[in-house]
Amino acid sequence: MPARQDTAATMPTTSEVRDLQRARLTSVGLGALRPADDGGVPAVVGRLGAVQAQELHSSAWGVAQRLADPTTLADVQAALADGTVLRTHVLRPTWHYVVPEDLAPLMTATAHRVRRAMASTERSYGFDHALLPRRHAVVADALAAGPLTRKELGAVLAEAEGAPVRAWDLGQVMMHAELDLLVASGPMRGKQPTYRLLPEQKTWDEDEARVHLARAYVRGHGPCRAEDVAWWATLTKADARAAVADAGLTRHEVAGLTLWTDGDLPEPAPSGTVRLLSVYDELFCHDFRGWPSLTRDGMPNRWLFTGLVVADGMIAGGWSRVLRSRTVEITVELTDEPSPRVWSALEQEAARYGQFCGLEPSLVRGEVGKGTIG
Repeated sequence: MPARQDTAATMPTTSEVRDLQRARLTSVGLGALRPADDGGVPAVVGRLGAVQAQELHSSAWGVAQRLADPTTLADVQAALADGTVLRTHVLRPTWHYVVPEDLAPLMTATAHRVRRAMASTERSYGFDHALLPRRHAVVADALAAGPLTRKELGAVLAEAEGAPVRAWDLGQVMMHAELDLLVASGPMRGKQPTYRLLPEQKTWDEDEARVHLARAYVRGHGPCRAEDVAWWATLTKADARAAVADAGLTRHEVAGLTLWTDGDLPEPAPSGTVRLLSVYDELFCHDFRGWPSLTRDGMPNRWLFTGLVVADGMIAGGWSRVLRSRTVEITVELTDEPSPRVWSALEQEAARYGQFCGLEPSLVRGEVGKGTIG
């Protein structure tokens, strides 16, 4: 997607961006944390509309850390096992957590965009779409007896066709089955995810589905722009703007930007809020590339793939972890020297991450000044 073409007159200042990010911390559930008895894991996912989830461990932490009471990896996996949260390819050609009631509208709004994004690669691999109806019928028949792993489904298809199905093709067969609302994730079997057969889904009009999507995104990510909705869901900007306009949202003019919320602007998260974010956390699932104070010139790319440290919603560093049999070592690299208050907040976050893993945490100070403050 091309970079945003904002003019200097509409570019928010660093101070304005910090204020917006503190409001976003609240809306994405990283300010005041949700009590565990207020809907638990499914409520966190439902609030956000969808949660990017190709990294199983990290995305589970991204959900768990939004709950005030200690929440473990097993707690998140339990929601996936009982189907109150589903993991599927939606919005973009990658995994996301969704709640069942949001699955059909989000898929209706975006499945054709995901297919378009995959088309070139499928052509280069010679993927045969004509085989999908027959293969999906075999998959549905097999899953009627209960969840199966991808390997098990590959064996079923190989038996039906009299020849092995190429691994890449099998992945595409299952992704198209997800886009067709035939299957979604099932319970983990050891370390292997499974697929489950979905019940018949409600049919949605595409325009209504896009409005539902826009409302869901803004509820869990606002204040935001229509362009952010387009980025999140790979919609055209025209479709995103139309959906936002029809969603009954509240418009605000802030820092030269037209921003949307599902009501009043969220109360900013308390000053000094520090979080160890999951990889691809929803806080940064918006089109922020035109905002220099977020992009952090000189920021090591590895931070994007291990996790960002944020203070007041602004990038303050990166973190990584090493899991051992009884302990987890958490190393933070920060953009500048942490104050005692920030370090204390990091220690609290490390303790919460240790509870999530069921391991004793240790917090290690890495190098300072790995990035620059924009």
